[in-house]
Amino acid sequence: MPFYIYAWIGAVASGLFVVVAKLTSKHAISNPWLFNFLLTTVTLLFTIPPAIYYHSILPNGWILVILAAIFATLNTIFYIFSNASLDVSVFMPLYNFRNIFTLLIGFLFFGDRFPTFKLFYVAVIIIAGVLTSLDEKLSLKSFFKITIALGILTVFFSAINGAFTKAVLMSNSLWTTNLWIAIINFVLLVPTIPLFKKDIKKLDVVHIVPVVLMGLFFTVGTFAANKGYEGSYSITSLIMVMPFSMIFAFLFSVFAPKLLEKHTLKIYMIRFISVAVMIWAAMQLTR
Repeated sequence: MPFYIYAWIGAVASGLFVVVAKLTSKHAISNPWLFNFLLTTVTLLFTIPPAIYYHSILPNGWILVILAAIFATLNTIFYIFSNASLDVSVFMPLYNFRNIFTLLIGFLFFGDRFPTFKLFYVAVIIIAGVLTSLDEKLSLKSFFKITIALGILTVFFSAINGAFTKAVLMSNSLWTTNLWIAIINFVLLVPTIPLFKKDIKKLDVVHIVPVVLMGLFFTVGTFAANKGYEGSYSITSLIMVMPFSMIFAFLFSVFAPKLLEKHTLKIYMIRFISVAVMIWAAMQLTR
């Protein structure tokens, strides 16, 4: 199968993951700590079979693996809280800030340099990011909220996690890396059990099924994206940033407005145009 088919599968699976996560936090699992622990557990269970199949072993460079796992844990914790408090069409565009954080990390810790003119694209991403948060009041104050700050912090942790994971992959296979980060991530969340211990008894199929679906979408998305990257990193990266989660959110607003989110067509037009601008500017930053 052509690499770009894998890339599209990965992009759609990632979009479905985001939407199911939002629906789960809104209608099924209200305790974010329980949600986080269940998601981490399911992700580990989905990671183990392919890790065994691909003969994963003990990793090289435990310090980097542990650091990658710590920031993966912070990323998932803040993701769950941000996902619960922000619209999908507001939260997902914030991930375009990751390119800015990646440049900053490369500059501070790896000695990377970039032309001064790229600061223009940084400014474009920031301005467009502010516009994606606009609601019906069209007030710029909608961006300067603690929920938006948490969303941006989530993206920051994601960028740091990506940097450490990339370093781990330099001396370990993909599934060895995925397995041990998932294991350590699970261990780090064990101390949070007292925060949701009482809610465990309330769990039933309605709560478990969406988390299992998320684990499935995450595994399929990761595998498909990696297969796409093997064929063409640049084209796959372009496909993977397609805002499928926003498209799904918009469709929900039309056909099932009470399930996910609901805004006017004008607001969605502003958000989609802003995201398109952010994606364009992010692509310029990576050249």
